[in-house]
Amino acid sequence: MEVNKGIAAAVFLALPGLVASLSNLRATVVTGAFVQLEWERGKGAEREFEVAWGKGSSVLLSANSSTATVTDLEPGTSYLFTVTTVADSRELKRSLHVRTASLRLHELWRNQLQVAWHSGFKNRKAVRMAYKVQWNITSRALSSNYTSNQTTFVNSTEAEILQIPVPHYARIAVCVQIRQQEDEWSRKICDSLTTPSGKPGKVRDLTVIPDDRSLRLTWEDPGDTPPTGELDRVSIDVSNTCKRLWTYNEPIHNLINGSGKWAFTVRHLQPDSDYTIEVRVWNKGSAGSDVVSRKARTLPGVPSPPRALLAIPWNTSQVLLSWAPPIRPQGILVNYTVLVDGKVDTCEEDTLQVHRCKIKGLTPGESYRTEVAACNRLHCNLAIAAEVAMPSARALPVWIPVLLAFLLLIVLGFLPFMLWRSKKLVDRLNERIRPGKKAVLASDKPAENQTPNPDVHVYDDPYTLGVLYAPQVSQTDSPLGEDQRQNSISGVVYANLPASTEHQYANIH
Repeated sequence: MEVNKGIAAAVFLALPGLVASLSNLRATVVTGAFVQLEWERGKGAEREFEVAWGKGSSVLLSANSSTATVTDLEPGTSYLFTVTTVADSRELKRSLHVRTASLRLHELWRNQLQVAWHSGFKNRKAVRMAYKVQWNITSRALSSNYTSNQTTFVNSTEAEILQIPVPHYARIAVCVQIRQQEDEWSRKICDSLTTPSGKPGKVRDLTVIPDDRSLRLTWEDPGDTPPTGELDRVSIDVSNTCKRLWTYNEPIHNLINGSGKWAFTVRHLQPDSDYTIEVRVWNKGSAGSDVVSRKARTLPGVPSPPRALLAIPWNTSQVLLSWAPPIRPQGILVNYTVLVDGKVDTCEEDTLQVHRCKIKGLTPGESYRTEVAACNRLHCNLAIAAEVAMPSARALPVWIPVLLAFLLLIVLGFLPFMLWRSKKLVDRLNERIRPGKKAVLASDKPAENQTPNPDVHVYDDPYTLGVLYAPQVSQTDSPLGEDQRQNSISGVVYANLPASTEHQYANIH
């Protein structure tokens, strides 16, 4: 690369003495902007030195010089330096190939950028060099206009000049100048670098707006300054108290964006149920952000009406309502509302458990419209209605006909048994009847030829159900007259015998 002929470096005298020869030419300091040369000179007549490099670039030095600093060189460029002694009759010439160092930007871990000389750097005598470093950082994200400019001064004896903290997904341009003399700096040596995308930060202001079967999510982009990359997609996990239900991976451009916020609606949820929402975002070619979670509960829906409403008059002033719960409660029911002619009535029963209610204080003989509505914590459904006519005051309570009908069923159930038992009794009585004469009273003066009855007469009393009696005949005084006596049987009352039974007494004439 050509160097402007008017560019030259300051020359400093090193050792006093006369120059007669030139040897051991070397470069002691090599950077990207200047090179410091040294040589050894012998004793002799005073001669001048000429240092030349490039095309037409040279500098004339005095005889006392043994070092030369050449500045404003191009970084990463090869130069041929020639040092020549100028004499009357002869010349001594020495040449040296030197390649200047190039500036290198290297990204280290933890977002650190290293600014250093790459190859060809030399500093054999550890000369402390002063640098002026300027850098500019610009975000690569299209949605960001972030930019940053900084300048710093550092001293270094090594190839590394300094380390700069840099963000992800940015374009960094660094320029370095080397101090040549007091308040004089070399030309700028610049290099640039782009950093890759990184892990984004958490989404901000995640808000959940519940509905009966959906949850609407809104959030803002991560607050990274500058952005760590171009947002590519969003991941939304939905779970209930038991397990993870769904995972949505949506490209970011498919989402609704308004007023600087993103929006997404999670659907097909159950009413009045608890859910956990987790949201994270992903940059192109990087890992996902940390999770931001919210707990939410869907709203109850409008429940379906109760079923099979039945209104029965309990008496002349009370009605018993009964019903079945709704098929779709759309959440947790909190109560049943009972209305009579459009006015809310109170129930003593726990209607959520028993599904019935007794309404009191009605007027006999009037008709009423009864309604029952199922209610959750947010909605009541359209009530189911039933008409009921109250009986008049003269009418019997409803439980009396029920009781009479029950007693009638009991009587009809025992009637066959009673008929069967009566028939058995009649049959047994008929078996005990024997033909003979009617019993007569014996005279208190028995006939001469009358003899005691040797037979023992056994009577079967039907009212004692087969208990046998052995009556004894005796003659006692009778109220019928002095000449008559009544036969009596010990322990037997003849009045208990049926009239159809005839008792035959043998040996009575």
